[in-house]
Amino acid sequence: MLLAALLAVIVTAGPASAQSTTPSPTSGPSVNGQVSGALASGSTLTIRVDGTMPGGWQALHLLETSVMSGNQELDRLRFDIEDNKLIVGDQDLIVGTGAMVTSTYLRVSGANVVVTTGGANISFEVEAHVVKTIPEDARFVLGAVDDLGGSAQVTRSLAAPEGGGITVGTVIALIAAALFAGGFVGNIFASKRRPPPRASVYDAVQRRVQTDRAARGRST
Repeated sequence: MLLAALLAVIVTAGPASAQSTTPSPTSGPSVNGQVSGALASGSTLTIRVDGTMPGGWQALHLLETSVMSGNQELDRLRFDIEDNKLIVGDQDLIVGTGAMVTSTYLRVSGANVVVTTGGANISFEVEAHVVKTIPEDARFVLGAVDDLGGSAQVTRSLAAPEGGGITVGTVIALIAAALFAGGFVGNIFASKRRPPPRASVYDAVQRRVQTDRAARGRST
């Protein structure tokens, strides 16, 4: 009886290699990116959001950017991946078209959107025209949302221009240096230039005396 019971247990359990294992959970989306440009009205902001999804970017639903000042959301851009649609504020436009929409702070054309994909990654970049000056304390919350509602966020400040950029103070200093150098070189050439000879009163009198003598000699 004991032997039969042991055999029944072995047969029911089966080989150890055939036992199922619990799959490790798949991680959700991750996001990265950068915002560069200027915040003043009339400037341009370049916004890039990089989303990553294990198993393929096709499982992502949205890439988005929120413009925040303090606890207030000033503006938002959302890229609907499935519909290839950009939502600026509460207005839609199809990516790749010449359509243009304007929200509170930004104006965007569908022609100024670039989307690249590959493997687990999708990158969304847009050039947005600033129609209203954005506060200097603004920060940008970049996000990615997958098809199941999983999300990831990262906060970015405005990136500094490459190479540090050229400030207004730098431009003024360069102009002042150029003016100084031009004046200095001009003074050097002026000091080396010979002034035109001045007329001599003595020479004029001498020529007049000689002319008078010649005239008297001809008259005798």
